[in-house]
Amino acid sequence: MKVKNGGVTLPITITGNGRKLIFFNGVGSTQAIWKQVIGKLKGQHQIITFDFRSHGAASTSADHSFDAFESDANCVMGAIGSGRPIVVAWSFGADLALAYAASHPGALGGLVIVDGAVPIAKPLVEDEAGMRRSLNSPTVKLSMLLMQLTSYRYSLSGDAIADIAVDLDARRQRLLDVYAKIDCPITMLLATKTAGENTTEHARRNNQIWREGGERLAAKYPAISEQWLDSGHNLPLTKPAELAAAIDAFAGRAVKGGL
Repeated sequence: MKVKNGGVTLPITITGNGRKLIFFNGVGSTQAIWKQVIGKLKGQHQIITFDFRSHGAASTSADHSFDAFESDANCVMGAIGSGRPIVVAWSFGADLALAYAASHPGALGGLVIVDGAVPIAKPLVEDEAGMRRSLNSPTVKLSMLLMQLTSYRYSLSGDAIADIAVDLDARRQRLLDVYAKIDCPITMLLATKTAGENTTEHARRNNQIWREGGERLAAKYPAISEQWLDSGHNLPLTKPAELAAAIDAFAGRAVKGGL
């Protein structure tokens, strides 16, 4: 199935029957990122995955702003999101899912947030100029070119990725107010080492900021459950069994009316 969002075509994959689970990907990943998680789900679900613009089988776009990606999410949800589905969203996709839930009250049956949408108090990007130089280095550009030839292909420039990172920093520092608008249950699965192993000052700093953000959220909204997993950011690849078990349990409570 494909849907059009202006000049962009977005591919959607739908399998199975049961409570709808709609998966949102992160930057630089496609719907293939969920393969292991989906393979370990034990409940009866209708599984819906899709690719955002300039990723996977979606068509490319020159607009890679948050608003543009959010419009993709709105388009897909408008096409297949009836019946108060549960959205499972990772990384940048989690921030998009949260924005969707905040602007569409009553639309979702629940949110499973995977290592994203954390209300940080400080920016994670310390050196924007340095990050841009790194993302535009010949080595990284070659790596991105090679990624376009794999199942994780995407066509974002280094500057586009940097723009997203800087924008996310600003948005995440305002997220506590966004959570106040959410009217569906939320469970969060967060990585203790989202910035990598604690072997550098940068990783230690950002992992601490991430942890403190989760703690701020839990303190203000204790109804939101949080589970911390000892892993890096790529939880759909490193902890698929744990994610699948949490999704099954969350969806099961929703079906029984416990959410």
